Amino acid sequence: MGRFQRYGLLCLTVFGLVGSTWAQTAPITSELQVQKVETVDGNTVFKPAQVSKPGDVLEYRVSYTNHSSAAVNGLVANLPIPAGTTLEDKSQLPPNAQASTDGTRFAPLPLMRRVKQADGSEQQQPVPLSEYRALRWSLGTLAPGRSEQVSARVRVNSSVPPVASVAGKPIA
Repeated sequence: MGRFQRYGLLCLTVFGLVGSTWAQTAPITSELQVQKVETVDGNTVFKPAQVSKPGDVLEYRVSYTNHSSAAVNGLVANLPIPAGTTLEDKSQLPPNAQASTDGTRFAPLPLMRRVKQADGSEQQQPVPLSEYRALRWSLGTLAPGRSEQVSARVRVNSSVPPVASVAGKPIA
């Protein structure tokens, strides 16, 4: 099994375990789906993403469902962007996502940073999409029995992603 295969299965396993645990203790459940995006005869086709290779486009889609009898206020949806991938420009839905390069500090897209010029002045420039590591949406209130979905597409880079970790410990 190749490194990308293990990485993809690992991500699905980790997200699945987190989602299962959360589902047992919280009124909101989340379900992650990862699908390979292909164009066939001019139409977008989704296929299972069990194996990915450099250049593949993957869509990460998370559905949040309120299983309680009361509305849940202040729902925030997070979608990590795996290392070894690059966010596809304007692929995030809903489009009002915020982004982060460190998973902690979020700002509206496109992310900007100050870059020192040769003459010593600073100029605002867009952060490359390859440096984005997470997206976040403020979904507001989720009514009882309702679901909300967020998604984004990434392109698998030619470089091999680093080993995934949970709480700073590598997962093998």
